[in-house]
This record gives sequence, structure tokens and C-alpha cells, in this order.
Amino acid sequence: MRHTRGFSLLELVVVMAMFAVVALIGLQVIAQTLRNDERLTKASREASDLAYGLALLRADLGAAIALPFHPPNGLPAPPLDAPAREGRFSLSLGGQASLDGDGAGLARVTWRLDPAANTVTRQVWPVLIPGAARLAGPEVTMFEGVRALALEGYVPGQGWGSGFPRPGKDAPPLPAALRVTMEHAAFGRVQTIVTLR
Repeated sequence: MRHTRGFSLLELVVVMAMFAVVALIGLQVIAQTLRNDERLTKASREASDLAYGLALLRADLGAAIALPFHPPNGLPAPPLDAPAREGRFSLSLGGQASLDGDGAGLARVTWRLDPAANTVTRQVWPVLIPGAARLAGPEVTMFEGVRALALEGYVPGQGWGSGFPRPGKDAPPLPAALRVTMEHAAFGRVQTIVTLR
């Protein structure tokens, strides 16, 4: 009678140890893949949000018109109000969707940096002569992780400069081009330039 020999205890322990090592390596690969997927998803979402915000910013800059804004209970504001080094600017816009579907489609938009939250918000007035403060839209966060926001205007013969409107009786109501620069935590320095003429 022949005896069939099985696995010895030592052989079984070696096989189980090898299986545990392979399983541990597999788990580490899966965990690293999941971390990479989360990181890539976050980077893709940030890039998508940045692209959307920049497209809206370029559309606003390109729609700038030379009409003043008359806030409720206040003095008229120039078509472009961009105080130097304040991290905000306001523009009068033309060609916007109007409230009733008719009319000129004029609006006023304000882009503002909130340095405490490192965000840039956008607020829209749907008309240039609002009758009440309640007509102002909410401030919507467009960019996160922004440390600085600056708008510069290009005036022929004077070059690029911050702060608009510029003093002087011959100063144009709008510059020939606008340049917005942001310092973004994830993307570094981001600039967009739009010509107005």
C-alpha cells in the first residue's frame, strides 16, 4: 500500500507567507491607484473651474461698454471702476440677456478678491440704472485659492497701467485693452488679455 504524502507544515507556512506578501503588494498598488485617481480628479476639477471662470471673465471684459452705472442712492460710477491695488473692478456691460427679453441688455458686473477666503467673487446688476439695491445679484465664488487679483488697462501712448479711470480731461472712458492677472495657489500666475477696440 502506497502512502500519499501531503504538504508539510513548513511548506504550508511558506506558501501562506508568499500569498500574504503578494496580497500586501496588491493592496498597496490598489491604494496608490485610488490616491492617484483622487488627485487627478481634484486637479481636473480645479482646471475645469479655472477654465470656466476665465471664459466668463473674458466674456465680461469683451462686453465692456462706455456707459456709466447709476447705483441706487449714489453718485454715478464710471464705465470701468478699477481702483489701483484694491483687488476689485467693476464694468458696465452691453449685449447681456435682459430681464424681460427686450431692451438693450445692459448690466454691471463686479469682480472682487476676498483676501481672507482667497476667493474671487462675481456680482451682477442686471441694469445700469437700478431702482433698488435688492436688484443686485448674489456674489458668486468664481475662483478659489487666489492670493492676488489685479486689472490693468492699456491706453495708446501711455501703455499699461493700474487704476482706472485715469485722471485727466482727455482720458478715455475705457482703455484699448484690459489685462487681468491672478496669483493662483495651484496654477501660479494666470493672465488674460482682451482688446476692446
